[in-house]
Amino acid sequence: MKKITYNNRNAVFFASLKKSVDQYFTQNNKKKTGNIHLYAKSVILVAAAVCLYTILLFAQLPVIAGIFTSGILGVVLACVGFNVMHDANHGSYSSRKWVNKILGLTLNALGGNSFIWKQKHNIIHHTYTNVDGVDDDIAKSPFIRMCSTQRWVPAHKVQHLYTPVLYALSSMIWILYQDFEKYFKRKIVDTPLSRMSRGDHFIFWMSKVLYLVFYIAIPVLLLGWPLALLYFVCMHVGLGLTLSIVFQLAHVVEETEFVFAGNNETQIENEWAVHQVKTTSNFSPESKLISWFMGGLNYQIEHHLFPRISHIHYPALSKIVREECRLFQLPYNCLPTFMTAVNSHFRFIKTMGYKPLTVNASVEVVT
Repeated sequence: MKKITYNNRNAVFFASLKKSVDQYFTQNNKKKTGNIHLYAKSVILVAAAVCLYTILLFAQLPVIAGIFTSGILGVVLACVGFNVMHDANHGSYSSRKWVNKILGLTLNALGGNSFIWKQKHNIIHHTYTNVDGVDDDIAKSPFIRMCSTQRWVPAHKVQHLYTPVLYALSSMIWILYQDFEKYFKRKIVDTPLSRMSRGDHFIFWMSKVLYLVFYIAIPVLLLGWPLALLYFVCMHVGLGLTLSIVFQLAHVVEETEFVFAGNNETQIENEWAVHQVKTTSNFSPESKLISWFMGGLNYQIEHHLFPRISHIHYPALSKIVREECRLFQLPYNCLPTFMTAVNSHFRFIKTMGYKPLTVNASVEVVT
């Protein structure tokens, strides 16, 4: 694994910010985990997913209605991931560890694996955000070039045109290929995968089998191969597009920075918290609808600074974080609307598709 460290010799920003945030919870007598609003939202979203799944299997819908319902099911499943799985696997859904562990398995119900995801997301992505060569979310690919230190190939000239298609296929690729690749290679990019217990191995294989049963075998038995396959693909188009777009708006936009990790030891010039601020962006902070469905992931800066605090607190914390960034003269990247962020992402992807005049592998920080 590449050795990457942060310059924490003068790490005063996060100390000041954490003090202010702790004061907020103390003064308002609030717990940092979820509350009745989160629990109610969880019930609504899970119930909606079960209802849509049942309708597809038993309602004998016209094909067009079935295609639409499948796509909506995919979107709702993504929202379950944003709101339930995400908080639970960060340990912020409940103060009870067993509750977080059980609800974290909602990812397995969607086809993924919570053990691998927690190492990929909680440890690697949250520690080395936008670090090219380590962060799997921007892993080098022959298909998408996400920062200027990645190798350019001619296909990237039109990546802004075909990227939405890859996003639509992303959840299928993740569930049916990437999880198995990480499982058998025992690593995420160049980072070794933590040792899995017998229970972890059992859950991995059992949940993958159950995924095939509920998402493929049962639909095939009830609907036949053609319709089951069509609905399966449409569901994943809704799921993949929703997951990809929301996660990309947090880090792969014109406003964020990237860091290149070479083969040798790399020290990032800032303390960890400053790095999180500079490599992350919020969007649509005034939209309660987007915040509700996206599990507060539109407040990505607050999430990266305080991943163990439930997303229901992020709107209030954003005022504190913004003020601390102002005091320490740090950028607070925040795009006003969802579409503004989408446009910024695809402009950036288009820019990354231009052939670079020179490729300098020694570059460490790029914007």
